[in-house]
Amino acid sequence: MASIDLSATIERIDFPGEVWAWLDLLGDLVVDAREEAVSHETFMADTPYKQLLVRSVNRDLTTLNAIYILLRCECIHQAAAHVRLFCEALITVSYIARDPVVRVPLFLDYATIDEYEVASALLAWERETAKPRPVAALVERQKELQIKYDHLLPKYNRSRPRNWCNATVRTQAKDCGHEKLYEIVYGQMSGYVHGSAWSLRRQTAYSRKHYDKSVVWVDIATIVRMTVAVWIEWAKFTDRELGWSLVTKAGPIAVRCEALDTEQFGGKD
Repeated sequence: MASIDLSATIERIDFPGEVWAWLDLLGDLVVDAREEAVSHETFMADTPYKQLLVRSVNRDLTTLNAIYILLRCECIHQAAAHVRLFCEALITVSYIARDPVVRVPLFLDYATIDEYEVASALLAWERETAKPRPVAALVERQKELQIKYDHLLPKYNRSRPRNWCNATVRTQAKDCGHEKLYEIVYGQMSGYVHGSAWSLRRQTAYSRKHYDKSVVWVDIATIVRMTVAVWIEWAKFTDRELGWSLVTKAGPIAVRCEALDTEQFGGKD
């Protein structure tokens, strides 16, 4: 079976200097976050809230890596989806931080609700196609989860709660002060996640026959801008909750972003 040479694939995708300026900005942002995390590896996660923060930050660091790699490969839709993931993760953890004593257990325990419902859906599917032995094992797992599920469900207000906090992402954003970020970043990037007509409007420009560097330039610049917007708020959060010093680097990142925007687009697309 043939393998894909990822290095060669990436090397074949090159950009004009204007695009590299945005990618370099994003690369520096990713490195700054990684270096700050490494400098705090001895952080004592001695409470459930702190443990949740550490797991959340580790996930966010890989999300930032993914955004850079995807843009480098011109995977615009996928990069945009990860920017939304980054934004939603910040909103969620910021919402939890407003009342960690109550919200951390609700968030963590909801994993059992999710697991039970996933197992139930999988069981309904597997009954039609799978062999008896794996189906029987899944039935036993569902029975084990049923006990925990029935015990936990009353904590979530409804017989079928919307999610762990029974609040939309928009509601969470309003509660924790990220409403503007939600409107600008999450809303715009959601179009790519849901495959809207708007998100597909320039897809032809990425085809070999109709490739348009100017479209690629604008798209990558836009996604980097959105990432910077979330990252700056993320830096403030990590400084406040984890004792980091990332905000000192956020200022120069924001200045570079604004300078690029003004230089290349006159402050607008």
